[in-house]
Amino acid sequence: MTSQAQTPQPMSFAILRNTHEVFRKSIALMGEILDKGTLGEFRQEWANFRRCRATHLAMEKDAVFSLLDEVGDGAITEAGLGQEHIEDFENAELVEQATTADEVARAFEVWKTHQLEHLAHEERVMGPLTMKTAPTPAGRGRVVQERLVLPAIAHGDFDWYLAFVIERLTAYGTAEQPPDIAVRVFAWGLQYASTPAQWSQWKNIVQENTTDEIWLEMVEQFQIDGDGKIAD
Repeated sequence: MTSQAQTPQPMSFAILRNTHEVFRKSIALMGEILDKGTLGEFRQEWANFRRCRATHLAMEKDAVFSLLDEVGDGAITEAGLGQEHIEDFENAELVEQATTADEVARAFEVWKTHQLEHLAHEERVMGPLTMKTAPTPAGRGRVVQERLVLPAIAHGDFDWYLAFVIERLTAYGTAEQPPDIAVRVFAWGLQYASTPAQWSQWKNIVQENTTDEIWLEMVEQFQIDGDGKIAD
């Protein structure tokens, strides 16, 4: 019999963490593309990355950063994560302005090094603090609804973001999770941070962008086709 400690629990803050893994895969793909010298293909993947990251930043910059500062006695500000975002934007602008393949490759290398360091830094600082936001998975789901999901919706591109993340997690999984677990962790966490009205729309996007096998497994084991868990 599986012990309670081993039973999976919904982790709504995983929508941040598993998006980081999508970013890492996108960065790796861009590096491979540049090695082949196909600048047009690189620009397409770069545009996808930046579009996905814009929604992610809508959750972080003015929402979850302030929340985690509240529960962590200013830990986010002290760690300088906001300043790292500024440096990331400056490095990204150099990639945007580069014209030749060699210029793009050099600017990308500078941006990539900082971006990967930043993602790891965020995870070290933010991960433990998310558990302080509420004592239960359901409570953390409500926090994520209020402090991540609503700002992401206000940004205006959430449906595309969700489709892109689910598609990439289905294709590649994460460094530590095979695709079925990576998709389930993200989607189940989002279900617990969604109202019934929101989830009635978003679960369709999840189903359309993953495999039938992964979808049916989530339905059978985690009732992913049920209602969102936040009361309207």
